Order: sequence, then C-alpha cells, then structure tokens
Amino acid sequence: MTELFLLRAAGPVDLEAALALHRRCTPATLAGRYHGPLDEADDYLPHLLDPRHGRALAARTVSGRLVGLGHLLWDGAEAEVALLVEDAWQRRGVGSSLLSALVEMASREQREEVYAVCRPADPGMAAVMRAVGLSVERHPEEDALVLSARLTALPTAAASPARARG
Repeated sequence: MTELFLLRAAGPVDLEAALALHRRCTPATLAGRYHGPLDEADDYLPHLLDPRHGRALAARTVSGRLVGLGHLLWDGAEAEVALLVEDAWQRRGVGSSLLSALVEMASREQREEVYAVCRPADPGMAAVMRAVGLSVERHPEEDALVLSARLTALPTAAASPARARG
C-alpha cells in the first residue's frame, strides 16, 4: 500500500526537517532545484521558509516525515514557483499537489503569472506545470530555462486546492 501525504504551510519551524530532506535527496535532485553550488543549498532554506519572501508548503507523510517542499516567492505581479521532492517520492503526485496548491495561493494573492527556473535539459518542471493544467511558455536563458504561465486564464483544475494523495 502506498503511504499518503498531506500538505500544510511550512515556515522557519520546518528548517531541521527541510535540512534532513536535503540530506535524503540525490545531488541530481538538489541540482534540479538549486541552481548554485550544491554545498550552498542548505543556506537557502532560511530565506525560502521566511514568510516575508513568499509562501512555503510542506508535503509530509501521515507519520510526519517531510518528503517535499514547494515555494512561492514574490516577484512583483509574478511569483516564482519551485519544488523539491525526495527521490523516493517522485512520480507519486507530490510535486503536482504542491504546485496546484501554490498556483491557487498565487491566484488568491492576485499574481498575474507564475514562473519556474530550471535547467534546460530537465523536463520535470514543465511536465508538472502541464499536469496541473497550466499553459507553459518556454523562455531559454543563458544557463537556464524559464517556464512561465499566466494565471488570468487559469483552468478550473489548476485553481482547485490540492488534495492528499497516496
């Protein structure tokens, strides 16, 4: 049987669990989320979990283990979305659930667009964005690919809150 997970708001109190999540992720997974040196990934967490900069969501098993983090970072009329899902939990609906909830938050906050910055060779984020019903535009940059989606024409499925999945 597949273990369920639940989404809830995350913040500074989740720092230790987020650091443990980092330790359970492979270098490739961390590199897909953080675009700087991997030995600095832990240093980003206090900023990402600080509500002054946006919103964070935690995906936790019913036993309490943090298996995914989603971030919505304010950027004017837009918001950056970012996901990190523990390797063992990938392709189990965690990323889609986190992203659906983040998109709903961005819409409630009246953001016009969400975007994600990813590596050009990593199709994962684009697939998750499309899976939640977003119409994704690709914007190649020097060492990255920016994926953007306008929220003004949001499909109903993407606007609905995420549900716990197994």
